[in-house]
Amino acid sequence: MDLAKGPSWRCGAESRMRKHRGLAPEDKSFFDSGRIEKLRHAVDDLSCLLQRGYAQKAASELVGNRYQLSARERHALIHAAWDRRSRRAPIKPEKLKGRKLCIDGFNLLITLETALGGGILIRGLDGCLRDIANVHGNYTFRIETEAAVALAAKAIKELGVKEAVWYFDRPVSNSGRIAKLVNETAKKLHVPMRAKTADQVDSKLKACPDVVVTADAVILDSGVEWFDLAGWIVERRLFGKPVVIDFSKKSNDLS
Repeated sequence: MDLAKGPSWRCGAESRMRKHRGLAPEDKSFFDSGRIEKLRHAVDDLSCLLQRGYAQKAASELVGNRYQLSARERHALIHAAWDRRSRRAPIKPEKLKGRKLCIDGFNLLITLETALGGGILIRGLDGCLRDIANVHGNYTFRIETEAAVALAAKAIKELGVKEAVWYFDRPVSNSGRIAKLVNETAKKLHVPMRAKTADQVDSKLKACPDVVVTADAVILDSGVEWFDLAGWIVERRLFGKPVVIDFSKKSNDLS
């Protein structure tokens, strides 16, 4: 199977009508070294305020206004900043063998779709990889969807995971269809994973007794044992070179 193109069993008129989850027109600012440097300072300022106990919404608005950031840059700002006061260290990939995973379905899927589509990815101060797609309540299949699911399945199998359960937010459009795709992919590739739709997915992930796969800071800060599967896949397994802006390093270059 050519994972870069996606499974041949998901083609047809619908697939041809889909769009890439790639660069947005306003993403040109992320290729401007001057604006990236400004954004880096903003990330440092917001992180400092968060560590002092400021509310994220008010603090991010204050910092965004100070640096005159665009809406897209403000979204990246929130994803890159980090309140260092509480967080367990991520589990090592070699420790995943024989373990069970609770997967934040849309969080993992959309990040991988963005990477495959050549969109902007942010590596935050905490080292987690995040997209800035800003999808809420309305998910649509993209050209990269099947390939993203297949990449995740391959990684789960390679890491020796005992079982992985994907959770997709039931109120989000197409959650049932994407869960069906994950289950079909699991069967086709012989991977010990399954998907389900559920209400209040964040609460379920926070209560998961196993390893949680997500880059959602709210879930990570709840004290769960976690692993950044999307980051691991992008670093080691993706075809091509995704556009990653790394705020965990001092370099301002795109990687």
